Amino acid sequence: MFEFVRRASPLWVNANFNRLWGAQTLSAFGSRITRTAIPIIAVAVLAATPWEAAVLAALTYAPYVLTGMLMGGYVERANKVRLMIATDLVRFVVVIAAPIAWLMGWLSFPLLCVLAALAGAASALFANADNAVLPRLVKEDELVDANARLQATESLAELGGPGVAGVLIDLLTAPIAMVADALTFLWSAFWLWRIPRACTEPDAETRQAGQGESALARVRADFSVGLLAIWRCRPMRAILSAIFFWYISAGFFFATFTLFMLRELKMSPSLMGGIISVGGISALLGTVCARPMTKAFGYGPAIVLAFVIGTAGTLMLIPAAVMPEWAIGFMVLQQVLGDMGMMVFTILAVSLQQRLLPETELARANGFNQVVNGLGMTVSILLAGWVAETVGVSNTVIIGASISAIAVLPLLTPHLLGLKEKPPKPGGLSAENPVASL
Repeated sequence: MFEFVRRASPLWVNANFNRLWGAQTLSAFGSRITRTAIPIIAVAVLAATPWEAAVLAALTYAPYVLTGMLMGGYVERANKVRLMIATDLVRFVVVIAAPIAWLMGWLSFPLLCVLAALAGAASALFANADNAVLPRLVKEDELVDANARLQATESLAELGGPGVAGVLIDLLTAPIAMVADALTFLWSAFWLWRIPRACTEPDAETRQAGQGESALARVRADFSVGLLAIWRCRPMRAILSAIFFWYISAGFFFATFTLFMLRELKMSPSLMGGIISVGGISALLGTVCARPMTKAFGYGPAIVLAFVIGTAGTLMLIPAAVMPEWAIGFMVLQQVLGDMGMMVFTILAVSLQQRLLPETELARANGFNQVVNGLGMTVSILLAGWVAETVGVSNTVIIGASISAIAVLPLLTPHLLGLKEKPPKPGGLSAENPVASL
């Protein structure tokens, strides 16, 4: 079961992968502090309304649409690790600006929105490059184990980060707690800098692609490559469709989560952080279940089963809203089922995309994914803010959770359910490419 951390794994002696993994460790914990602190600053310090909280949440995800549409090709042609270092430094400056502004008396809701948008844009570029660079650092048959290790770190951060964040916020206030996150970006940049530049340098053909074209023509061509890469690959098309509806559902949840927990359910920041941390245990379990599930059910069925488990967790929000006296139990169930299911799903879906799509198209496919998912998340967050102002926060949570059931339907396709083994990585997409017929 714990195969991905076995002592004999070649990943232990892969120095460059371990540098990438090391960069993620503290940064993942720090990010949970800011993720918890920013909405608490808006609600508790700046007295944000439900609509304003929704706008703030939307500004965190809207940059994924713009960067995915405009920068996917740039990420493809750039040295991805050096780009990740640059985004780490940008995020350090952005995050440290919040406590400085608070101490100087300059912090306002508009400034918080600007900082959230800038941090979101940098995070979107980092995520695209991070996903695209992994196949350059590990072998093809090590992708699932490598993704499991990276996600395990995220799970540990989810386990301890929100709880620590809640305590730090209670003791130090939310703005000061963000200083810890800012410092973790310097840690990440240090470890990424130790990865040799040549390891992640794109080949000459990729680097020179699109030269001589106008910026608009290049953006259009890059977006078309990303769209076709996903559209021609039927398993990834089904997965992206499901994720799109999941992000619509999640948008309702993220827009109202802090208001729901603090105002509707009367929880303290430390209790809220503790409940989120429960999901970290479940997500960590998910990282060690991914490979055994593929062996037991087959690759495609394991992806579908994991998504169904995650959806069951989301549906626990409905009884939590209807029966607030039992809300703690239902919220714990939501974290346990939701985090475990979506962790397994994420590991397998990301590994499948890295295996199915050519490396020269991976970043642009990631960019297209970010556009679709970011658009669904941003629109649903803004819609949730308006709905919450109209029918109340609890009813909005119920509506969003109900939408999650629709997300399962696109996965019920023979192209995914019939995918029992991991397919070989193709050399590229063409009319004869077997990926198109999966």
